[in-house]
Amino acid sequence: MTRRLAPARVGRTHWAWIVATVMLLAPGFARAAAWRPELEASLGGTFGVQGTPNEGGPSGSLSALWPVAERLSFGVMLHADDAGSLVDSLRDAQGHGLPYGKIEQLHRATWGASWRLDARLPARFGLAPSVSATWGYYRIRDDVRGTKRDEAGSVGVSLAAIVRRSFGRRLALGAGVRGHWLFNDFEDRFVSAALEGAWR
Repeated sequence: MTRRLAPARVGRTHWAWIVATVMLLAPGFARAAAWRPELEASLGGTFGVQGTPNEGGPSGSLSALWPVAERLSFGVMLHADDAGSLVDSLRDAQGHGLPYGKIEQLHRATWGASWRLDARLPARFGLAPSVSATWGYYRIRDDVRGTKRDEAGSVGVSLAAIVRRSFGRRLALGAGVRGHWLFNDFEDRFVSAALEGAWR
């Protein structure tokens, strides 16, 4: 039995960290504002969902990042992640117990927007590794066959390891794994793995 969603409590400490991060990065971000951002898109799936439903599903994100230091980039990321569905079996109502098929009882997904900070590591063997951290807002939504049942907001953070290979001066392709931690009691954490493309 699933718990109904309720608004997550966002403490003052969480907002203080967000404000402090923006203030620290604002000078470099302002200097880089005239430069075109690096655009990144990822597409993959989720797994290891802590909550119910927890079967996982598709995952995707879009990011715009500006250089703020030699190896640091800062920007925003839009993200959407599917947690999966609860499915139940239909049975013969006449008492024979014959299966009639399956029906979705509940579906859960999250979407939101986050600040993103990436740090590039030294390249090795033609591959460019990096680590990425985000802090932002997640909206958790439950629906039953497309009809909204409940929703709630939550602050969340994520950490990722990414490896890319450059193809020319502007295009880079690779893959990454990102762990997400949400500050609520309904979907505590999950992992997303995706193929990524970046355009400079």
